[in-house]
Amino acid sequence: MNTLSRAFLSVHRKKGKSIVLFMVLLVVSTFVLVGLSIKYSADTAAQELRHSLGGSFGLVVDKSKSENFIASENQSSGVQYVGAPLDDSVIEEVLKTPNIESYNASQIGEAILTNANGEYLELVETNNQYDDDETLLHTVTSEMNTDSEKSMFFSKGTFQITEGRHILPTDENVVLISKELAGLNNLEVGDQIWLQSSQEKTSSPFSIVGIYEIKEPQLNAGLVPPPSLYQNRIFIDDSNGESGEYQRLEFYVKDPAQLSNTIESAKENANIAWDDFAVETADEEYQRTAAPLENMSALVSSLLTCLIIGSALVLSLILSLWIKGRIHETGILLAMGYRKTQIFLQHFAEVMMIAVLAFGISFFAGQVVADVTGDLLLQNVSAQTETIASDTASSLEVEITVRNFAAVCGIGTLVVAFSVGMSNIPVFRLQPKEILSKMS
Repeated sequence: MNTLSRAFLSVHRKKGKSIVLFMVLLVVSTFVLVGLSIKYSADTAAQELRHSLGGSFGLVVDKSKSENFIASENQSSGVQYVGAPLDDSVIEEVLKTPNIESYNASQIGEAILTNANGEYLELVETNNQYDDDETLLHTVTSEMNTDSEKSMFFSKGTFQITEGRHILPTDENVVLISKELAGLNNLEVGDQIWLQSSQEKTSSPFSIVGIYEIKEPQLNAGLVPPPSLYQNRIFIDDSNGESGEYQRLEFYVKDPAQLSNTIESAKENANIAWDDFAVETADEEYQRTAAPLENMSALVSSLLTCLIIGSALVLSLILSLWIKGRIHETGILLAMGYRKTQIFLQHFAEVMMIAVLAFGISFFAGQVVADVTGDLLLQNVSAQTETIASDTASSLEVEITVRNFAAVCGIGTLVVAFSVGMSNIPVFRLQPKEILSKMS
């Protein structure tokens, strides 16, 4: 009788022990499958979050470097910056760094708005304390951006485009204005307004490409001067930079998990005067949102390791008791000339016959408990990290895939082989005569 036939008869004859072994293997394989699936889903969700939320770092002039500032009678502030300029050359050098996908250059200034006839546009008023300053009453804050969508006001949801579109890097002489400013002056997308900067006497025409609505009210709006009102803020493209220098450069990375490494890599570029600039990171939203998923992935990895080791030990113990009860059979087989390898293969085949059935059922049983277990783990880890910052991470869709099932089958087979081997060692160390003498 061959090995498989003996294995089948043994499993069929000892139904009670086979059922116990089946239940153990079913529970272990189900939870390992669920664990692998949760880990895979958490890793996938975290990766998707990295791409959707993104991360960035900004370069600004380091104001703590007092040696880069000198007194100047030509500037209203009385201070002039003489350090390395934050200009297009810096952008070109930083963009050579791997993992950087885009950037936004910005600069804040003031401008006076007029129509084609040179008449001042009407602005939103705050209070009458500024009525005596005719220039201030017609001055707005102008924010220059390479890509207006990346401005903090739009990326944080303070403003939202309701008509038209955002400013693009390829645009020239275009502007975004508020809904209130457009209403006061009967302006629409496609109309032109004239801008005169605070340092120039000539005006330039700008086409309105978008109108935004204020979604978050401004604090203390009644106390600020007209240019500081949200309604009196305009956004222009960067083709009209007065000096070719910027106040801030924001660089966006492909993978925010690699933000620190990207910054370190960029700092290796000797063509940039890093001592004159300060680096500010902006990946708080990603860190806050992805933390529950990453913590859960680490937790599941630890649980899986403990579960696999524990299952191997439990299975070894069960099989040891099982094989000790079959020492008579083992002694007879050895006396008949069967090799220890053949006996090991028979025991392995017996357990695998039961395991195959357990693995198959675990594929369906795993799906039943996967979603519930995943959400419970996520909620538990989220409670430890105080909050979940996004609806994206408030629930976890766990799918039992063929890939994870194959991994469970592979891990299960190795555990079975290890357990069978460990449980047979005490018996295989004995000679057939010793086994038979123990039986007597």
